[in-house]
Amino acid sequence: MGRSIEKIGLQAVNVALVMGILAGCSGTKEAAKPAPADDEALKKYEAGFRPSDYDPEPGGKAKHPGAGDAPDTLTGEPSASSSMELVSGFRVQLIATTSIDEANAKKVEAEGIFPGEWIYVGYDPPAYKVRAGNFQSRIEADRFAKLASSRGFQDAWPVPERVYKQPPPPPRPPTAPPEEQK
Repeated sequence: MGRSIEKIGLQAVNVALVMGILAGCSGTKEAAKPAPADDEALKKYEAGFRPSDYDPEPGGKAKHPGAGDAPDTLTGEPSASSSMELVSGFRVQLIATTSIDEANAKKVEAEGIFPGEWIYVGYDPPAYKVRAGNFQSRIEADRFAKLASSRGFQDAWPVPERVYKQPPPPPRPPTAPPEEQK
C-alpha cells in the first residue's frame, strides 16, 4: 500500500508540473496584438524599407551606412562596380595560417609569381587563407592549383566559392623607383 501511495503522489506531482508548464506557455490576446500607434509606425517603416539597402556589395561592404562597420573579410577585392557579378566558381587556396603577417607575405609573394591573377586574403577563424583566382570551372582551378604547386605552394587546392564573373585585371604590385644617379 505504501508503494501505491508513492505512485499516486508522484503522478499528482507530474500532473501538477505539466499543468504549470502549460499555464505558463499560454498568453493573453492583448499581449499578442500591438497597440494601434505601434501598428501605424510599423506600417510606415515597412513602406519605406528597402532590403537591397542592406545587401552587401560584391566588395564585401554593406550599402547601408553603419551596417558595414566590420572590416572586410577579404583584402585585395576588385573595386565594386555595377558590372561585377558574383557567380558560383572556384578559387585556389595557396596557404592557410594563423599569422596575418605570414598570410600577407605569402599574398605579396603570390602576386609576384602570378601577376595576372587576383590574390585574396580571407579570415575564417582561426586561419587566414590566401586564395587566388576567379575560376568558373573546376578544370581551370585544377590547372592553376598544379601550376601553383609547381611554383612553391605545395598545398594548393581548389575551393568552391562565389567568384567574380568578369573581374578587371588585378592591380600590378608597386615597383621600386629607380635609384637616383649621383
